[in-house]
Amino acid sequence: MNKHFKTLVSALTVVFFAFIAYGSLGKDKKDSVSSSTSKTSITENSSNLVKIGEPLQTEYFEVTVKKISIEDKVKTGNQFTELKKEEGIRYLILNTTFKNISDESRMLMDGEVLINYNGKEYNFDHSETILSDGWGLLGQINPLTTKTTNLVYKIPAEIKGEAYYRPGRSGKKDLIELGVIE
Repeated sequence: MNKHFKTLVSALTVVFFAFIAYGSLGKDKKDSVSSSTSKTSITENSSNLVKIGEPLQTEYFEVTVKKISIEDKVKTGNQFTELKKEEGIRYLILNTTFKNISDESRMLMDGEVLINYNGKEYNFDHSETILSDGWGLLGQINPLTTKTTNLVYKIPAEIKGEAYYRPGRSGKKDLIELGVIE
């Protein structure tokens, strides 16, 4: 009887874990389907959308993209920190001002660029690290102080479409409309 009991417990344990694994796979499928269908429009769920030159109020910062440019290479004024031309690559440069509206110093984070290209949405969440004054984000800023810098995102040369910027440490509904990338 003891042998049959151990076999039954083992079988039930296997069935239990198989059920959990199957349920997890089903959940992943649902999540991937719902996320791909819910991403029909970047701005669909955005309630805090501003244009270039307008300040975007987030929890800790007031963020303003002053201007954008798309370049084949990045000239920083320092030959050692410039980004050279790469085959099939362009650089999206966002001249951005961050004002700390919090009551304590806060860490700056670059954020992400979202581009709708051929009906699919692409997320560029890594800016280039350029160790030169006025380029990139390093460190914190004190309360009620501002920092203006250029954020550089490497994007494929082929990509075209509507582009948006979501600053780091902001909500999912916070977006700055960058216009159409040609």
